Amino acid sequence: MKKILLSLILTVILIKIGAAEEDHGYGNRPRGVPLSKAALYLEKDEFECLDGSQKIPYERVNDDYCDCADGSDEPGTSACPNGRFHCINLGYKPMDIYSSRVNDFICDCCDGSDEWDSGVQCPNVCSQMGAQARKEAEEYKKVVAAGFTKRSELAKEGEKLVKEKTSGIDELKKELEELQPLKTAVETKKNEAEEKERAAKEAEDKIWEEKKKELKRAAAQPFFAKLDSDGDNKLTVEDFKKIIEFDTDGNGEVSDDEAKSYMNGVEELDFETFFEKSFDELRVILKPKEPEKKESTEEPKAEKEENDEGEDLEDEYSAPPESERAEDEWEKRPPYSEATQKLIDEATQARNDFHETLRKVSDLEVKIRDAEQFIEFDYGPDHAWAALKGQCFDLDENQYTYRLCMFDKTTQKDRNSHHDVSLGYWNSWAGPESDKYSVQRYDRGQSCWNGPERSTNVEIKCGEETKLLEASEPAKCEYKFVITSPAACQDPAKLEENYHSEL
Repeated sequence: MKKILLSLILTVILIKIGAAEEDHGYGNRPRGVPLSKAALYLEKDEFECLDGSQKIPYERVNDDYCDCADGSDEPGTSACPNGRFHCINLGYKPMDIYSSRVNDFICDCCDGSDEWDSGVQCPNVCSQMGAQARKEAEEYKKVVAAGFTKRSELAKEGEKLVKEKTSGIDELKKELEELQPLKTAVETKKNEAEEKERAAKEAEDKIWEEKKKELKRAAAQPFFAKLDSDGDNKLTVEDFKKIIEFDTDGNGEVSDDEAKSYMNGVEELDFETFFEKSFDELRVILKPKEPEKKESTEEPKAEKEENDEGEDLEDEYSAPPESERAEDEWEKRPPYSEATQKLIDEATQARNDFHETLRKVSDLEVKIRDAEQFIEFDYGPDHAWAALKGQCFDLDENQYTYRLCMFDKTTQKDRNSHHDVSLGYWNSWAGPESDKYSVQRYDRGQSCWNGPERSTNVEIKCGEETKLLEASEPAKCEYKFVITSPAACQDPAKLEENYHSEL
């Protein structure tokens, strides 16, 4: 009889415990367990930790003591620091919070279910939050609808660009192929014309060099004779000492050392040695200077006579002036003959024709390469991003201007500087597998001081226009841009399905 009574009491207790669990909205599963994991928490003799590490008696689930290493035995208490508590949040979005936030006197779940044993009375605000979320969702749906319409336009434009580039490659390659024979022909013509030009110029240059030497020698002979004051056909220290221009220290006379410095280490200079080693240097030093202009042309008669006498005296010792006519004759090369000039003109035209053809070939090769790179690029399944390639978007943030050039580079510029700092060059799409086109990666930017190369992650959100909204540096040399773009807007019908599943 006692056993029967004890059994009835235990049954009533278990029914009350079950009813209490049901009162919290979790049905037959323990508190804090989401419906998606209900099958893992079916009541039986033992509970197996979700990481498979061990099995424990089922009654130790939610007993406020952490038995499992993964915290899965305490979904409804704060006993396990790595556990998760599931907020049902009926009327709003369900969510999971860290078990450490259960019964911490702070309302985290909008239905207040996380503070079930703290004594804190949390108001259930899920309905209000759900209503606000639905309102925001409706507004966002309008943005998505408008953005998706623009995305469709971008997709058409992108598809057109890809087709134009694809079809254009064949035309460009055909044009390049047709240009190759012309390139060969003009190059051959250029080489032949240049060879004729070279031969003609060399022939005349050789004649001129001989003539130039003769003229120079003719000018050097009277120059040598004037320096040779004693007429013995050689220049000595005594000859140089008579030329006041060789007075380098300005003491009014030319010393032996000063004279020897112009003799190239020999005791005397005959004409040939003078012509080969000294003439060019001495003719520069002794070149007559233009007389300075005087303010007044009048001077006393006595002074003029004195000057005239001084000039006569100075002529005895000063260096002779060079023949300006001789200098002009050997230093100014005469123009080429009419026949040679004609060959020069023909070679010049041939060079111009060749370089123009070469430029056309180079331009075509660049266009073909750019077109091939363009059509091989990943612009999304409908090519919606193709129309935005190369477009740049700026954002002024504090003292900096940030720039994103789509599929090219990201930069930062101090407003007080004229130089851009590279924050990275295009690398790839970097979004998760389920949403690949939600993030762009730019790297290999300018190196930081004692740090890595700069890089940028660009997060993309749906918007009615493409705009750079945010720029920040969450970690050293790692930047984050946020942009909106119609190209990121999905089909509103799919968005509707997602919102219904969340709310």
